[in-house]
Amino acid sequence: MSLLPFLWVILSSLKPHDELYSKHLTFLPHAYTLQNYTQMVERMVGFGLYYRNSVLVSVGTVVLTLFVGSLAAYALSRFRFKGDQVLFLIFLGTMMVPGEVGLIGQYELLSTYKLLNTLTGLTLSYTAFNLALTVFVMRSVFIAVPQELLDAARVDGCSWWETFWQIMIPLGASGLAAAGTLVFLAAWNEFIFALTMNNWTDEARTLPVGIQLLQGQWQHWDYGVLFASVMLSFLPVIILFLFLQKYFMRGLTAGAVKG
Repeated sequence: MSLLPFLWVILSSLKPHDELYSKHLTFLPHAYTLQNYTQMVERMVGFGLYYRNSVLVSVGTVVLTLFVGSLAAYALSRFRFKGDQVLFLIFLGTMMVPGEVGLIGQYELLSTYKLLNTLTGLTLSYTAFNLALTVFVMRSVFIAVPQELLDAARVDGCSWWETFWQIMIPLGASGLAAAGTLVFLAAWNEFIFALTMNNWTDEARTLPVGIQLLQGQWQHWDYGVLFASVMLSFLPVIILFLFLQKYFMRGLTAGAVKG
């Protein structure tokens, strides 16, 4: 049931227009064609730019979120200070609040610092939105690291910063893969913030917004081209998961069991 819509998009993107709009519904195409993909590239103005913007924003969000989130998770998992549990509960609490609640506040903030309609501003918004999830996953992974390893490193003269980079990060690679995959998915598929913050010019639009504009360009949905554009938007996610699925499942398991 979960795969059926995905298969429908793939097969529909390969159907010719006559078959796609036929009164007789078919699941498998009678004739396979790449016509929808060629028309999508020809008609969708700025598709390559939207694709590039989504890649830059998603990768930038992953890098920034993992760096900041891992440092916060390291502190919350290995240091004891006044209010540490309260701080962690605040992080968890933000995960229960829809991101759209802060849409107006973030819009005003980005406007103040002249970051509207920029990839930098959108990346910072996505980082703030996904930071709590990263802290939650990485804290669980870091807690599972034996304290004896850290004590041995400290005896050998490593600073807390060196311990973080040389021990915690290598041993927490599975958690980084899991958190990074989830953050990438969230940033790649996000629509509301991208539409609100970066919808003034083509230079800063991302792929989900570009796909939505297909209707505005032609006044009606060309479903063959729409299915082709959605299929191409799936590709980075599929490739990422295929390469990281082993680490992704291991990181999620560690976060669930060791938390």
